[in-house]
Amino acid sequence: MVQVRKLVLAIAAASALSSGMAQALGLGELSVKSTLNQPLVAEIELTDAQGLNAAQVVPSLATTADFAQLGVSRQELLNDLTFTPVIDPNGRSVLRITSSKPVRVPYVKFLVQVLWPNGRLVRDYSLLLD
Repeated sequence: MVQVRKLVLAIAAASALSSGMAQALGLGELSVKSTLNQPLVAEIELTDAQGLNAAQVVPSLATTADFAQLGVSRQELLNDLTFTPVIDPNGRSVLRITSSKPVRVPYVKFLVQVLWPNGRLVRDYSLLLD
């Protein structure tokens, strides 16, 4: 009887862990579609976004506290960035990053924050514009 109970508990624990892992949203590679002195157009690959829709994925620039904690300077031009989730249930999902003003510096470092029903993710990215 004790062995059966342990087996049931082990199966329950494995199920709980695997269901949480299924919703482990991730941020992948950054690809830049614009050049220096143009408004920014870039995309960050969203990994493991299956089962999510655009309303459930809330991207933004990370908090001021995150920038301070990670020692990243928060450049003024970052305030112009817009983050838009593009969720394709049958294919590649991305965060589209755009700016309304031209980016006039060749190097930009920033932190992205993504909130979704199962958590929060912060990752740093660096852009090198030609």
